Amino acid sequence: MKSTKLSLLIACIITLIFSCKKDSVISVSPSFNYFPTERGKYAVYDVDSAYHAENDNNTDDSVYYSHYQIKELIDSTFIDGQGRPAQIIKRYKRDNDTLSWNLVNIWTQVLTATTAYKTEDNVPYHKLSFPISSTVTWNGNDANTLEVEMYSYDSFHSPMSINGLSFDSTLSVLQRDDDNFVQRIYGREVYANHIGMIYKERDNLGKLNGSVVKGTEYKLQIRSYGTE
Repeated sequence: MKSTKLSLLIACIITLIFSCKKDSVISVSPSFNYFPTERGKYAVYDVDSAYHAENDNNTDDSVYYSHYQIKELIDSTFIDGQGRPAQIIKRYKRDNDTLSWNLVNIWTQVLTATTAYKTEDNVPYHKLSFPISSTVTWNGNDANTLEVEMYSYDSFHSPMSINGLSFDSTLSVLQRDDDNFVQRIYGREVYANHIGMIYKERDNLGKLNGSVVKGTEYKLQIRSYGTE
């Protein structure tokens, strides 16, 4: 009888250990899928921007708006200077969906066990940090010479709808949120599981007496995605 009870106890302990290991693997797995590296993955975005010119005597009467589309395509993988697999991202632009795409620039990205970096116009940004949690913070500019910006996650593994598309698991990164009497600097990016970035907002605005008089506003929203 004692032998039977001991055997059952050992079996329960082994089952519990393997259950915990299985749960830990499942919980970690989706994190890296927010930053795809597979060749042929692409996303198409609607982009809206505004430029508040400084030639209007601080009346903010000269605001120039633009709307266009951007396509980002993971083209190929190479080994970077640190011996890590990295991807080449081809970026295309067009004014609307009736026109052909024009290649405008080449960016790169690299995903490691603890970080995700994207180099945009030769400036590397620390986009994501792993493991994902509500307490982690990191300097998004730790690989460039720009001023420190402490990124953090304000939501993760959450459903979201953007531009008429629904996503079952998303990750939101708050990059900066400074809004005061002299400036508004705001940055946020959202990533979707197996898709990558689906939303980006960046405002760099100067104020006079609390009112916007100069600077830029930029918003990018996904409109389609897939694999070529």
